[in-house]
Amino acid sequence: MHRDRLLHQEIVRINEQHKPELDHHEVRINLVRDVLQRQQESREAQDGQIAVLKALVEELLGQVKGKGKVSDPTPEASGVGGGRPPPPPRHGAAGAPGGGGGGDPDDEGEGFGREPDERRKGRRDVRPTPQPEEEDYDLENDEQFNLFSQVMANALGQRTRVPAEPPAMFRNEKHQDIRMCLLTCTDYFGRNSWQWENEAQQIRYAISRMDRKEVAPFALTYRRQMPGEIGYTRQEGYGFWHVFAEQALRRFEHTHEAEKSLRDMGAVKYRRDVAKFLMEMENLNIHARVTGIAWRTMIEDELPIEALRRLSHREYVDDGEWLEAVRTVTRVVEDFKERKDHRGGGPSSTTRAEKRKFEDSKATVAAKRVKEQYTATEKAAYQKKNAGQER
Repeated sequence: MHRDRLLHQEIVRINEQHKPELDHHEVRINLVRDVLQRQQESREAQDGQIAVLKALVEELLGQVKGKGKVSDPTPEASGVGGGRPPPPPRHGAAGAPGGGGGGDPDDEGEGFGREPDERRKGRRDVRPTPQPEEEDYDLENDEQFNLFSQVMANALGQRTRVPAEPPAMFRNEKHQDIRMCLLTCTDYFGRNSWQWENEAQQIRYAISRMDRKEVAPFALTYRRQMPGEIGYTRQEGYGFWHVFAEQALRRFEHTHEAEKSLRDMGAVKYRRDVAKFLMEMENLNIHARVTGIAWRTMIEDELPIEALRRLSHREYVDDGEWLEAVRTVTRVVEDFKERKDHRGGGPSSTTRAEKRKFEDSKATVAAKRVKEQYTATEKAAYQKKNAGQER
């Protein structure tokens, strides 16, 4: 009895220990089941549309074949030379039948009972041109044609997208970022969603886009641990995209990227182009993630005084709103300086009023007193005079 009670307690403890994990797996299984069900319903709907479209096409083809072909033979002109009219006789020639050469063509052949014009030009087909056969039904009002057009529009509307370009090969080079590679793969999967049955197929495709020896060990190990091939332990969850992305980021993301970006942000200087300055700072801040007072101070230290004075008129709580105000205000200051430079002839030139004020201030400055120089005789006389006064 004691042993059975201990065994029961051990079983209860193990169940409580693994219950969160089992609940987590159950949630994942339900999500996968829902996704598969939606895909199955979508596939059945597409199959139904294709069946309807096929039936309509076969019916329309049968109607076209039942109409037959309208024969419109071209009548051949009877005459000499295989149906072609003979060339007209030359003037003055004696070879014209029914009369002598050089006569009036209207008087030729009267005694033979034939019309010389018809004999010379050949007989023409005077039968009326057959009228085109009228359609048996109106296309605009035909229900089958409307249904056919609707099915074609629905079928083609889902596939008339811009063709998606496959993601570039990832080789873990200096200019490549694993996050950009994962993002392009995700976009590619979204634009070709009907080609992927599950996330495991997407992972296999992403692994196939990895090349070179720097990434080959990770790709081979992950690919063989997904199904648990011989010699590799099967890892739970390796068939989900978010697990693959986490493992790839842990393996190929650049180390100390935040420290490098923060150091580079301190080296960025403002050179009268606020758009370029803010773009460089924002790109580097993607890794550094500086916010609040520190982020604003790093930018304000490089801005001109006039821009800071205008920014001080209002308080900004959100960093995004403040950054947009910095861009607008600094651009206004830059435009004003550009207009001033064009007006004065250059950045170092001054206006006429400033030049006149500077000239007036120079006249009021007192000239520096020049120290007088004395000879030795004058110095001796001066000392002798001072000595007499002291007595």
